[in-house]
Amino acid sequence: MKSPLKKLQDKIWALCRELVYERDKNEDGTIDCFTCPARDLQGSNRQLGHVPWPKSVLSAFLKYDLRVLRYQCISCNIWHGGMGAEAYKKLLETHGKKWMNRLEKDRQISVKANDHYAKLLKEYEQI
Repeated sequence: MKSPLKKLQDKIWALCRELVYERDKNEDGTIDCFTCPARDLQGSNRQLGHVPWPKSVLSAFLKYDLRVLRYQCISCNIWHGGMGAEAYKKLLETHGKKWMNRLEKDRQISVKANDHYAKLLKEYEQI
C-alpha cells in the first residue's frame, strides 16, 4: 500500500507530465528530446527528465519544479545519465546566467516535503 506522501508525489508527477508536455510540445503535438536531436518521442522513449541535475541530488524544493523538468529520449535520460552538461548549456543559452544562478541558489533551499508537495499540487492543479 502506498504511503500518503507517495500518493501525493504520484499526483504531482502526473500533473508535471501534462504541464511540461503543454509547455514544450511542437505545433503538431509531438515532443522532441531536450538534449539531443531525437524527434517525436513516444512511449517509453518519451521520458520526463530532471535537468541539468539528476533527481537523486535535488531537494524536495526542486524535485517537481517545472524549471528543471524537460522531456528527453531514453538514451539521454537513462543511458547517458540525463546529459547534465548539455542540458546546463542549453538552459543557460535559453534562459541566461541570471536565471541559472537563481536555479542554483534554489538547489540549497530546504523544505518539508509533505507541506511543499501539497502546496505544489494545489498550484499545479490551477494551471
